[in-house]
Amino acid sequence: MDKQHEDNCINCVMGRIKKDHLTPKPKWTFLFHDYSVLAISLSALIIGSISFGIFLNTVLTNDWDIYQQAGRGFWEHVWKSLPMLWLIFIIICIPYSYYAFSETEKGYHYKQSMIISLSILISLILGTLMYITGFAEDTDDYLMETIPYYHYITGNHTCLWLHPEKGLLAGMIISSTTNPVIIVDFEGNQWVTTGVPAVAKDVRSRIGEKIKIIGHMVGNAVFEASEFRHWDGSVEPNPCR
Repeated sequence: MDKQHEDNCINCVMGRIKKDHLTPKPKWTFLFHDYSVLAISLSALIIGSISFGIFLNTVLTNDWDIYQQAGRGFWEHVWKSLPMLWLIFIIICIPYSYYAFSETEKGYHYKQSMIISLSILISLILGTLMYITGFAEDTDDYLMETIPYYHYITGNHTCLWLHPEKGLLAGMIISSTTNPVIIVDFEGNQWVTTGVPAVAKDVRSRIGEKIKIIGHMVGNAVFEASEFRHWDGSVEPNPCR
């Protein structure tokens, strides 16, 4: 660009500023914008991490081997068991975290693929740590206890185990003896369990403990158990209603 052309550009810009009475924005407005967008980006990343932690907790604690006994096909069991709400949050929050960061003053300096990959990696690592420490499960339990109908949009797991006619039962132990074990299921019905079930290592058969039972009905309020499993997490309110 020659000197004359450069002078013409400067004069053109200055003329436009005077004509439209343009004034420069204060520096704090740019700083406020950058910090606000960065806070939104970090919030989206944290929500995405929590979502992955809860999603991972559900996947790893779900009973994938009982779908046929429950009268479901495999893909039906997947659809009804997975917390689709949290999967949607994962899909939305991680890309949005990149978009928000790219709007900051220095965000455009970084490659799109690098920011997205880093966002995904951070969410996976934080989400896994939240699952390992129990934070994800505690958060899921808290939401289940405080938000009405939460379990309808995140996978109704309790009702799956309240079908004794299909050989699936779950409840709280109320007896002080190990045989027979007496439970109250999560709909308030009392059951006597018979048989010699295989007991999972994390089952203590103590009063107040929540367990899952696989077996079959042998009479009115009598259930012959073939396996005891530990119950993970909270119990959904009014699960089959």
